[in-house]
Amino acid sequence: MQEVASGKTGVRVFVVHSEERLEYERGEREKAMQRVQEELEALRQRVSQGQLKAPEKIGAAASRVLSRHHGYRYYTWELKQGQFHYFEHAQNLQQEKAVEGKYLIQPEEQNLSPVEAVEIYKDLSEVERAFSGLKDVIEMRPIYHRTVSRVEAHIFVASLAFLLDRALEKKLKSAGMDLSSQQAWHTLKTVRVVDIDLGGEHKQSVTQGSRRAAAILSTLGIKDLDPGSEKTQPHVA
Repeated sequence: MQEVASGKTGVRVFVVHSEERLEYERGEREKAMQRVQEELEALRQRVSQGQLKAPEKIGAAASRVLSRHHGYRYYTWELKQGQFHYFEHAQNLQQEKAVEGKYLIQPEEQNLSPVEAVEIYKDLSEVERAFSGLKDVIEMRPIYHRTVSRVEAHIFVASLAFLLDRALEKKLKSAGMDLSSQQAWHTLKTVRVVDIDLGGEHKQSVTQGSRRAAAILSTLGIKDLDPGSEKTQPHVA
């Protein structure tokens, strides 16, 4: 983190670099670039095969592609001798990469150190993430209830899910695992319950999941994945 001159009296600005944010934003950009590239390649093939010839129509199609997934941030194009060519935008792409993982903090308190400003920002971010998690991260959609008990049950389930999310995050941090709770939940999706029909006999089995998923389960103290097992799973606090 570093304080930079704001050019305004009484206004302080801190530039913060976050490795976790960098990893997330880089991943999102790479996924967006892949989607845009696939659409641009499809357009190139249409032009190459003569399915699209008019320059104005080719330009309109390219503009539509680049308007999706922020494509104009990553790619540009040209029409040369009737052929459509696309390539990475030399300036825009470098600008996107340069700001990945960085954010600005503008505190109102003049006596805060950069470290204190970041700590306060993270506390506020945690509160915002809590509300966001109750609505989005746990993938619950708005449900309209007609009775008080159902409203309370809905809120209870959402709150319990958020509590489990924070408990998971706490365990991961204490174990020194460089994973956010969202990344851990995504990784644990590789562990699946499989229904097997053995000549009329129904049985369930659990896949082991990825190596990273196994590490997460080990951190949580969960070793027995057999749903038919009578063993008591350890309590996760």
